[in-house]
Amino acid sequence: MAQQPQAPSAPATEWPSYMPDLVPGYSESAVAAVLPPDVVVTPPEAGLPADKARWSGLWQGWACMARACDVRIVIETVTAEGATVVYAAASGQQPQVTDRSQGRFVGNELHARLHTGAQLVLRLREGGGSDRAEMEMAVWRPEARLLAAGVLSNKPAAPSYTRVVERLPTPWTDADGRAQTLEAVVYRPANTRGPLPTVVFNHGSTGRGDRPEWFTSTWTSPEVAQYFTSKGWQVVFPQRRGRGKSDGVYDEGFGANRSAGYSCQPERSLPGLDRAVADLDVVMAHVQQRPDVDKARLLIGGVSRGGILSVAYAGTRPGMFLGVVNFVGGWLGDGCKEAAVTVNRAGFVRGAAMPRPTLWLYGERDSYYTLEHSRASFEAFRAAGGQGRMVSYALPPGQDGHGIHSHPTLWQDDLEDYLRQVLPASLQ
Repeated sequence: MAQQPQAPSAPATEWPSYMPDLVPGYSESAVAAVLPPDVVVTPPEAGLPADKARWSGLWQGWACMARACDVRIVIETVTAEGATVVYAAASGQQPQVTDRSQGRFVGNELHARLHTGAQLVLRLREGGGSDRAEMEMAVWRPEARLLAAGVLSNKPAAPSYTRVVERLPTPWTDADGRAQTLEAVVYRPANTRGPLPTVVFNHGSTGRGDRPEWFTSTWTSPEVAQYFTSKGWQVVFPQRRGRGKSDGVYDEGFGANRSAGYSCQPERSLPGLDRAVADLDVVMAHVQQRPDVDKARLLIGGVSRGGILSVAYAGTRPGMFLGVVNFVGGWLGDGCKEAAVTVNRAGFVRGAAMPRPTLWLYGERDSYYTLEHSRASFEAFRAAGGQGRMVSYALPPGQDGHGIHSHPTLWQDDLEDYLRQVLPASLQ
């Protein structure tokens, strides 16, 4: 009898360096992944080694940026050499993908080829048992480009927070007279009553602004939401006009030819910041009227354009917030050269009237703002009278410093210290 080929002793996959930071949980997708109706899990044979038998069963969780993809995987049958893998994934931005294929073990990984040509790679985290275990997953294009990564569990824990999509009224109307509303995603700690300390967290731009299909993607940061809700805070992610599912036209500094993306001209870009401030005025009017909001414990924060918007807004509404958390803030990227310096400094200096300390969090190798650029913006803010601290983080090779908000292990200690600093002892 011919011998079966032996699996390599070491995996061939170069996993993303951020995988250890990812945690299991439920996806943020509005569309659930649906498995085929004929899925059947065959119990592993009695003689199968435990490290193989523990693959068997249903695994579910999330993948993609901002946990936007819902994923379910069933390992139907397992042998010492491989397993039958049923894969289902869905999100609001892509059609349902369903596949069944025969995977093979490569070291401690399970590899399966999807009908799309992509490679699905799975591995179980060490230390888990059959009661509750975690599975890391990655999907690669044939040219070895990562499509998606995430974490699944065989017994997902109940979420520690609720996520609700709301519509906020505005004073604006469409051309036909229909009242416009803004979309807001609200995260609350599970099983809590108000009023709650609340963070209003603002989204950034859409790259260069030349991808209209990105405008309608609702943006949140599950990592930021999870951090704050675990401490009893409510988090509101408003979507400005024309973004996500909000009504109106997205118009935050485009050139005369909108298809070319954002304008580098200050005379076009700075009015875009003013428009974002007007949207935030509407959001804050709503937030301050909510009975579930503790108005004595309000923070504002955001990522990229949302970061500079939060600093600028807090300076023009100086009595409203206890603090500002700015992740990689800026309005124009370094590609705009001198205009980026002019616009970003002008926006940040608006925040100098904020009477409390602010926290600025930045990463090395940011694809939009160099650390030198951002430090210069921070010094301009301080020279104008602003208070705060800027912290920068070194990321593993290949990671974009603009995405540090999704890596809480980097910044959670600094944010913890900041909250203790800005919150009165009686309110902590």
